Amino acid sequence: MISSAVVADAVLQCIFAHLSGADDPSPVSASRPRLDRVAPVPAIPARPAAAAAAAGTVRADGALPEVRHLPAGQGAVPRRTLRPLRRMKAETSAPRPDDWRVLSALGLYRLSLVVLLLLLYQSGVGANIFEQFHPHSFRLACYSYAFVALLLLLLVVYRWPRLDVQAQVHFVADLGMVTWLVYATGGVPEGLGVLLLTPIIGCSLILTPRMAVLQAALATLTMFGEETIRQLQQLRFEPSEYAQTGVLGLMLFAISMAANAVAQRARRSEAMAERVGSEFANLSRLNESIIEAMQTGVLVVDSQLQIRTVNAAARRLLGRSVGVGRSLADELPRLEQQLRLWQDNDPGALQPYSENAHGQELLLRFTRLGWGTQAPLLILLDSAGQLREQAQQMKLAALGRLSASIAHEIRNPLSAITHAGQLLAESSEIQGENQRLLGMIQRHSGRIEKIVRDVLELSRRDDARQETLVLRDWLQRTIAVYQEGYPQASRTLDLLDVPGSLEVRFDPGHLQQVLFNLWDNSFEHGGGANGRARVLLHAERLDNGRIYLEVADNGPGIAPDLFDKVFEPFFTTHNAGTGLGLYLAREICEYNHSRLQLVPQTRGACFRILFSMEPRE
Repeated sequence: MISSAVVADAVLQCIFAHLSGADDPSPVSASRPRLDRVAPVPAIPARPAAAAAAAGTVRADGALPEVRHLPAGQGAVPRRTLRPLRRMKAETSAPRPDDWRVLSALGLYRLSLVVLLLLLYQSGVGANIFEQFHPHSFRLACYSYAFVALLLLLLVVYRWPRLDVQAQVHFVADLGMVTWLVYATGGVPEGLGVLLLTPIIGCSLILTPRMAVLQAALATLTMFGEETIRQLQQLRFEPSEYAQTGVLGLMLFAISMAANAVAQRARRSEAMAERVGSEFANLSRLNESIIEAMQTGVLVVDSQLQIRTVNAAARRLLGRSVGVGRSLADELPRLEQQLRLWQDNDPGALQPYSENAHGQELLLRFTRLGWGTQAPLLILLDSAGQLREQAQQMKLAALGRLSASIAHEIRNPLSAITHAGQLLAESSEIQGENQRLLGMIQRHSGRIEKIVRDVLELSRRDDARQETLVLRDWLQRTIAVYQEGYPQASRTLDLLDVPGSLEVRFDPGHLQQVLFNLWDNSFEHGGGANGRARVLLHAERLDNGRIYLEVADNGPGIAPDLFDKVFEPFFTTHNAGTGLGLYLAREICEYNHSRLQLVPQTRGACFRILFSMEPRE
């Protein structure tokens, strides 16, 4: 079974491949994807000699500077310059739960050993096994060993003192007790010296290599000392017994170094596994976060078509909650049918389909995450409407750039035409029909000039300098400024309901330009039965905290079939209009992180400015 992290990593690779626009149109790549996560190391440029000499690393004559020996602890070497091997050693020196279990096992071993030795003593076979058996000393050594074993076990239970100190205390206690038992049974040749092997192995698994060798040396010297004292007491010299003690010492050294080497390698492997596991977990969380934040819907199913992964965008596009671990046929039957068709025919193209209750049309792309029939399948979902809207925005942006370039070329000859018309108007010879034709030239030249100004304004958008505006006070001042240019009583602007506590973030000049465009549009197309146009302003705070401002008029309104066209450039229903007012107003709102919307209503037209949620600097 493939882990979720591996699936997430493969999902991201496939998504990035689709987003990058690869030339291969098939949903399954013909070549095996590479997992190149290591960035190339840039070349380090050579340091100039002058800079090196100034830094003190090279003298002016090119020779190396004199090396100064600093006292210990006064060096300026930062901790980050430690070599990886030293960092690995620092990681492996920390106590682990397994180390405490080793000491616990040694404690149980001591108790079991003491019980066996006491049974050996009580059975009376000790004198038959050992040639120089001292019963009283052997019994006292067993009881002492039992007391020491219980005491050491309590220290392990309470974990005091720290691990390395306890390991040394345990070894010294075992060495003393085993030496006593060896002396009570007639020395090393009798065989009880091998009881040191288990404590040597246990402590070598915990201690550092230097301490492991030190304890083997201490045990060997202790055995030689015991053998020397015993032979001096018996006034004899047996070289063979020293040879046996030497063999025991070699065994202790070999076992100690071997056990410690195994422990150190296990620690390094465990540290590396933990580090790799942590990096793998972090990468998995990163991949999952990226997938969850994507606007494209992502859905992964296994070979049995069980849903393995689904992100928030997929749930939003599908219009329902999709459970992980459920069957695709039960959750999304129509999507399962599309997947079956893809498996049978392998079309490798986006297929529009609708699954949710709103009938939203979705585009699908299927990709196999691996090779063979058992590999998981990736399903990418996109809203067909959003893609069409994005394409339309791109076309409009391209049209805007083209229009700006054309307007710039038109402006110079238009200025000449306008100037020529003004000169003709000053002539006394222009009368009658020629005067009427000259008026047409001037009117249409002015209209073209306005179109050119609007188009060039779109291409020369100034930076938005947003300020915090108290909406009601600012609107009152703006209405006064607007009505100064239109003093006639037929244009009425009313603040219907704008609470004084509402504050918004917007560029004041941009917001004034948007409202002037909306008001001009309302007064040009508005007007009730008595011919008087009236514009009402209403503002309110929504439940989600966002503030909106509505501009409504009492005119005939906008036909429903024109709702999608009113914001298009150069669309107008007025003979003298340019068709750029509403388009320019919407672009300015988006530039200030707000939205301009057309609100359907039965009477008149209503435009809503939805301001940004959070203040933006």
